[in-house]
Amino acid sequence: MPVSSFLTEANRLRLLYFTVFCCTASWLPLFADYLKDKGLTGIEMGIILGIAPLMMFLVQPFYGMLADRWGYKKTMIFSSALATISYTLYLIQGGFVYIFVITVFMAVFYNTLQPVLDSLSLQLAQKNPAFSYGTLRIAGAVGWAFTGILVGYAIDSSNTTVIFIFSAGSMLLTFLFSFTIQTQKVKAPLATQSFKDVGKVLQQKTLIFLLACVFLISVGSSTIYYFYSIYMKENGASSSLIGYALSFQGLCEIPFFYFSAKIIRRLGLKTTLLITVFTTAVRMILYSLVKNPQLAIGIEILQGISWSLFWVCCVEYVNLLVREEWRATGQSLLYASFLGVGAIVGNLWTGFLYGTQMNIAEVFLLNACLVTAVGLVLWIFMKKEDPARRASSVSKAEPVEWAGE
Repeated sequence: MPVSSFLTEANRLRLLYFTVFCCTASWLPLFADYLKDKGLTGIEMGIILGIAPLMMFLVQPFYGMLADRWGYKKTMIFSSALATISYTLYLIQGGFVYIFVITVFMAVFYNTLQPVLDSLSLQLAQKNPAFSYGTLRIAGAVGWAFTGILVGYAIDSSNTTVIFIFSAGSMLLTFLFSFTIQTQKVKAPLATQSFKDVGKVLQQKTLIFLLACVFLISVGSSTIYYFYSIYMKENGASSSLIGYALSFQGLCEIPFFYFSAKIIRRLGLKTTLLITVFTTAVRMILYSLVKNPQLAIGIEILQGISWSLFWVCCVEYVNLLVREEWRATGQSLLYASFLGVGAIVGNLWTGFLYGTQMNIAEVFLLNACLVTAVGLVLWIFMKKEDPARRASSVSKAEPVEWAGE
């Protein structure tokens, strides 16, 4: 097959998703382990781990303006180039202050990439109904699965600093593949990066309630995504075994991203969301009980429900709750609640508890109680969507009018 035939617009995006998530899988789930190896305290770890979500929250409004001025292609090239440099700087020895500064530099440019890719995917899906966001985003899950095993074996042969060699290499590939993007300007704000209508959007009480619940779920579940490697090593796991577990997580995401729209149409949005929230709580309870790291890998089968399906439900709920012209703002608030402020508070909370000599398994149990309480509140107070108007964003449904709004 000629290269030109393979590098269709959709396949270019899949390649970029693959390399970006190869990079993410290389450093994000193992970053806490790296910081521990550097001798940082629990609260110092929480501060460093909170930088990436904080930068996402602070610089979001500027991403759209940058892409609007330069276009998607230049934004991807510029950001991936500087992100590549930032990962190589971790190879230089330094203490808390040095790591803090480098992490700020890395997070500013790394956080630019996925919103741009998501916007390109949504643009393609709108232009060509044969594609959807889920079928393009799957390549990211494949990249995550592909990387985990390799990085795990490399750490066993060296040390945790090697994660940044893989991160830099993956980001360098992202930089190179970004040159294949067709030159174009953004015709509207990035799909998830606008805060211009915050006041109008936040007049909807149901949306505020949903975002508050999402924030609390993020506080509780952040331990899964940022302190997982420490949990596994507390139970005697090798880095290669952790790599297998992380790869298995990525594989478990694939079917749920692909079939998410069908699942939501079948079960309903509220029911599906509740299943994902309670599954997250069960997942953390299992972490707190299982002391055998080989058995713990089996818990990762819940990743597809507790993350992939959960995130799609949140995106769909926001799309149903806000008017079409305010959806960019609504999605920005969702990102800020879960991946921004929620992750910041969750990391500080877990770092504080870890610094008090509480092990991560005990933190999981405590956080499971929080997530369970939030699930019960959602079950009791969240209004159920009108079945006649229920649909995923793929079907272009109009926003639901909620009783009492």
